[in-house]
Amino acid sequence: MDTVIWIIPAALAFWYWSDTSKAREVAITHGKRACRDMNLQFLDGTVVRYKTRPRRGPDGQMCLARDFSFEFTPDGIRRYPGHIRLLGSRLQMMDIQSPDQSTEHDTNVILSASYRKEKNVESGNVIQFPDQKH
Repeated sequence: MDTVIWIIPAALAFWYWSDTSKAREVAITHGKRACRDMNLQFLDGTVVRYKTRPRRGPDGQMCLARDFSFEFTPDGIRRYPGHIRLLGSRLQMMDIQSPDQSTEHDTNVILSASYRKEKNVESGNVIQFPDQKH
């Protein structure tokens, strides 16, 4: 019985570590892709997880929402922060403080995705509208 008491927490700790490692790799991929698409340099080649909490996923099941931060540069001199939120292993939000090259003003680019089931969807992305009378 003592063995079971130690195996369950060890298995949970291993699952959490493994799942967080996979989420970190997904966040790095999204950060690198966004920086490449915006002609920015993704610095340090990594992200830092700073918040984890349980949330409902797209299918209504509980999953972990993880927030990551990273840094990038447009010119190799100045560093700017970026933030990524994953819901499970899906990108939910990305916030990049992008410097505007034409002026000295900074602008934020926020990419956001939400996953909700539509009640009126019958197949694929087709939504049936009620018949209209002419």
